[in-house]
Amino acid sequence: MKLEHTLAGLEARLTPHGSGRWGGAAFLGLWLCFWMLGEVLVGWILLAGGWSLITGEPPGPGREPLAVGPSLFAGVFMLAWLAFWTLGGLMAWHEFFRLVWSGDRLLARTDGLEVVNRIGPFTSRRWLPRETLRRFFRVETQPAVQAETDAGLVELTRNGTPAEKDQLIATLTAELRLPDPARLPPLLPADWREVRSPEGDPVLVKNPAPRRTAARVMWLIALPLTWAALTLVREAWSNLNLGAAAAILAAVAGFALWGAVRLTWTRDEWRLEQNQLVAQKRTGQRRREQFTGTRLRLTESRDSDGDPWFQLDALDAADKPRKLCAVAHDPTEPRRLGHWLAARTGLPFEDRCTAEERARAKAEQEAVLAEQRRLVREWIGDWVRSLPGFGGKRER
Repeated sequence: MKLEHTLAGLEARLTPHGSGRWGGAAFLGLWLCFWMLGEVLVGWILLAGGWSLITGEPPGPGREPLAVGPSLFAGVFMLAWLAFWTLGGLMAWHEFFRLVWSGDRLLARTDGLEVVNRIGPFTSRRWLPRETLRRFFRVETQPAVQAETDAGLVELTRNGTPAEKDQLIATLTAELRLPDPARLPPLLPADWREVRSPEGDPVLVKNPAPRRTAARVMWLIALPLTWAALTLVREAWSNLNLGAAAAILAAVAGFALWGAVRLTWTRDEWRLEQNQLVAQKRTGQRRREQFTGTRLRLTESRDSDGDPWFQLDALDAADKPRKLCAVAHDPTEPRRLGHWLAARTGLPFEDRCTAEERARAKAEQEAVLAEQRRLVREWIGDWVRSLPGFGGKRER
């Protein structure tokens, strides 16, 4: 990392480090060669098959024209495969360029922070006004330095060593003279919105904008799938060999339609009341209450890969939990939501993911293990003393 005071402000430049990244880059480069081969091959098959279906001509010399039913089934499967394959390839390209050809430039000015991220030939710029900045931090389980703003979390950089990242956080905080985050009022995370229900009650819902976008995408997927399924079912009436394929495609189309309808006309809500939080399911203008929470709790768990997960639950009078949100690696967003709900409704909020709470849980675990070891040692000692020649009675 390079820190320099310029006429514009304090400038920090960070680039990738470590020789181990070249091994990852080599693996990704090899995988991307096969990715490109798969893209070209499947794309050519889809184009040739589509042209053959439209014109009615055979896909090649000496071949029969394609049958509509099997071709539709194969085309839908290959399109779905190609979509996931392309998404995986774009993510691999992003990581490949980040490892071998990237750099970040942070410019702290009196009125805010300018962030310039370059990955390969692409450069992005963001401006974070000082009045929206709350703190800079990093999580041990993640490589990124992040900024917490009024609108949510912003990733600043993944480059640099851990010591350089800690130095960057301290330097930016001092340069911008950020206030103590504990003194700031709690804010609702960007993924959530407080709105008014048709009954006039304040309710908490997930940000509806991504849901509307997901509903549009699902309708764009569901309608062509339904047309393809109906066409294949019609073909199956005259060709029983297509029955299994028609049933599978009809099931997929039905699932897509169900998802589109659910995204469009149903949603989960949390009704905000004093000293309680009511979960309800809304379908159109109707609502159905499902749960009433009287307190909040943030907990940490580990999945099968050892990755940490942080979950915010509402608990009822019988201590039965209901999940509000769960995220991996970073507890910032669920903790932010918990503090906001506690201030908004007056519910008690128990945070079990603080450093003090983790230290207490670790001390309790170590105490339990120490007691278990003591009991084992006592049992072994009693067993050894009972042996002949070690304090026990000799047999005659």
